[in-house]
Amino acid sequence: MNKEDQEIIDRSESIAIKYLKETYDLDVTITERRMLPKMAMSRVTVYGYVTGNPEQNFTVSVNYETGKSERFSFSSELESFIESKGLNPFNQK
Repeated sequence: MNKEDQEIIDRSESIAIKYLKETYDLDVTITERRMLPKMAMSRVTVYGYVTGNPEQNFTVSVNYETGKSERFSFSSELESFIESKGLNPFNQK
């Protein structure tokens, strides 16, 4: 992987972490990051779980050209946890 791609992946991970903290007040552990081929999409998918609760897992797709989180998918355990905080996991920013 070249330096530019690594910087894109690192920046996308930071965006995903910030999104989850600001939107759902979650502290997370990242387990994997995947960059789609640039000719297909400008997206990095970040995988992880709520720190201390590996069953509360998620994926966040970040458009690295816009710097925005575009997709958030999650386990039923994380859905229940977010709802227990009085938040709607389907009402994303």
